[in-house]
Amino acid sequence: MAFRRLGLLGWLLAWALAAAQHKETFTYNFDLEARETRYFEVTSKENDARLKVQFEVLSPQNAAGVRVALLSEEQFQQLREQKGHGELTSTAYLREGNLRTSLAEPGRYVVVIENAMERRRCRLEMGVVLTTGPEPETLPVTYASPQKRLIVVGASVAGFLLILTLSARALWRATRR
Repeated sequence: MAFRRLGLLGWLLAWALAAAQHKETFTYNFDLEARETRYFEVTSKENDARLKVQFEVLSPQNAAGVRVALLSEEQFQQLREQKGHGELTSTAYLREGNLRTSLAEPGRYVVVIENAMERRRCRLEMGVVLTTGPEPETLPVTYASPQKRLIVVGASVAGFLLILTLSARALWRATRR
């Protein structure tokens, strides 16, 4: 990670960025009947949120898999009215996989899970993570100039020596009593 070169300052910056991020995590376990479709809503309140949906078909072992799609609220209404509709993104029919996407605008989105390929019920485990805030991997990395580094190191050493001196004086006084 790029923060390694910055030392303590990098760790503090990484901690501040993590505090600025917000993650909502949901875990679902459910049965999906043959040719059944389920859905759940995800609401993004900020621009450029990131959505990650991980899924795994737990049983039966030789299942064809499920399909996961992300639709906007309008696309979902068209689906419910059995009209032609588009999708923001989707997976193929898989036993396990993940769907990752950016949600450019705030609003309500719908994650749809389809079991259309299977002729029997399947048990499904699903994890959903909605992340908002800055993503540390995409932020530009800057380095302090040599003069600023020297000032930081000098101030740190001076502060350490001051604390050491005050502690030594306190210990000296305590032992003289």
